[in-house]
Amino acid sequence: MIGLLTNVALAALMVQGSAGAQAPAAATSEPAAVPEVEESDIATLPTMSDHLAFVMSAWGNGTRLINGDTGKMLATIHTIPLSNVAIDPRRRFVYVAETIWTKGNRGTRQDMVSVYDARTLKLLHEIPLPGRLLTGNRVQNLAISADGNLAYIYDMTPAAALHVVDLARRRLVSSVEIPGCALAFAGAGGAVASLCGDGTLATIRLDGRRKAVVTSSEPFFDADNDPIFDNSVVDRSTGKAFFLSYSGLIYETMIGPGGGAMQKPWSIQEAGGMARGSTAPLTSGWLPGGRQLLSYHSATGRLFVLMHLGEFWSHKADGTELWVLDAGTRKLIARRALKDPITYMQVTQDDKPLLFLAGKGKMIVLDATTYEEKHGLEEIGAGMISVSGR
Repeated sequence: MIGLLTNVALAALMVQGSAGAQAPAAATSEPAAVPEVEESDIATLPTMSDHLAFVMSAWGNGTRLINGDTGKMLATIHTIPLSNVAIDPRRRFVYVAETIWTKGNRGTRQDMVSVYDARTLKLLHEIPLPGRLLTGNRVQNLAISADGNLAYIYDMTPAAALHVVDLARRRLVSSVEIPGCALAFAGAGGAVASLCGDGTLATIRLDGRRKAVVTSSEPFFDADNDPIFDNSVVDRSTGKAFFLSYSGLIYETMIGPGGGAMQKPWSIQEAGGMARGSTAPLTSGWLPGGRQLLSYHSATGRLFVLMHLGEFWSHKADGTELWVLDAGTRKLIARRALKDPITYMQVTQDDKPLLFLAGKGKMIVLDATTYEEKHGLEEIGAGMISVSGR
């Protein structure tokens, strides 16, 4: 078509010339513009702020860095499925716990913690691991201590264990067997806890000689009839922990060198003036649901929970409402309907917090105080969300 139009235009000029039309003006003597030469450079990110979040793609490659103030994507880190991403508390590094094979889907398996510079996202180190659990959508497979000196990686090869990595020296310190237990909840004072199938909480800390000391709580939940969500939350600066059950019960305790007694559970439904969530079959009600469904803002003591209407064992259903609870008074202070079903949620820890919510490939950013929508991002991917300060 382009060639045809060119020929027609040329024929028209020839006809005009033959009819005595004025000849086109002579070409100017100015030289043609020379295209600019491309120059490569290395971009540097701004200092990591409270309102930046890393969002993993649930099954694809890549973890995206989102600016919650502008709603723009700033960068991408290459991560493979079933990886975990965590941010250094001092915002110097980004850590990725990952597993690769030398021939893509086969060959020699390599488990490692990859260390990236937080400003340039340049790969700095690869810390070898003796193993690593391969499962996705679990924030607590990788945890960083409050001082940023230790990383805890959950493993099951061949038995349940926590690998403790010295992040300053870039090497494995210890592998602690935790039979019957799972996950890593980093608390205060270098302590870390795991949930156990017998309904207890195992707390692990290293003594002065880097020898592991493991203590267990009394049983506090029934893993068969009302399990705990694996993506429960801990404020690692204080050690205050909130464990959420499938029926909507909140168990509070302290994770630290001195430990702490598990408090009597309270119901988030009763906090809103409703009947306690039921574990009986064919009984519908408001229940927590989603993958990353619980967030805690430590300064205000507010808990954010994704909720949906469903029956017990519908715990993977996306949230259709956002519930906000005061953990101090144990009262529901806000309920907000969500425009789209939400699977993942995280709150920032500053004095003007933002909520990042993701689901079905979309992300929205809310003001965590007024619940006003600040930004909506399409085709950004939906996966586990990490923010600085957590």
